[in-house]
Amino acid sequence: MNGPGAGFSLSDGWDLSGLTLAELWLRYLALGGTASKTRVAAYAGGLLRPDSYQHNMIAQAINERFTDLGEDHPVSYQDIPFLP
Repeated sequence: MNGPGAGFSLSDGWDLSGLTLAELWLRYLALGGTASKTRVAAYAGGLLRPDSYQHNMIAQAINERFTDLGEDHPVSYQDIPFLP
């Protein structure tokens, strides 16, 4: 978990979801994601830090898997900063 009540990290959520990399990447692409499979693996595995947009796309893909399993949305989303 990321902190009190914050939800799971991408890495923890991905591990718990049971999704393969191919399944995660296809779900991410279906949501409109454009990163390569390798980059998604690095983001979801905690090797690279994604920007808020990429984080939220991957979190949504993982959380939809949990919804498919009848569970809640355990992976936290990041705030996207407003541009001036």
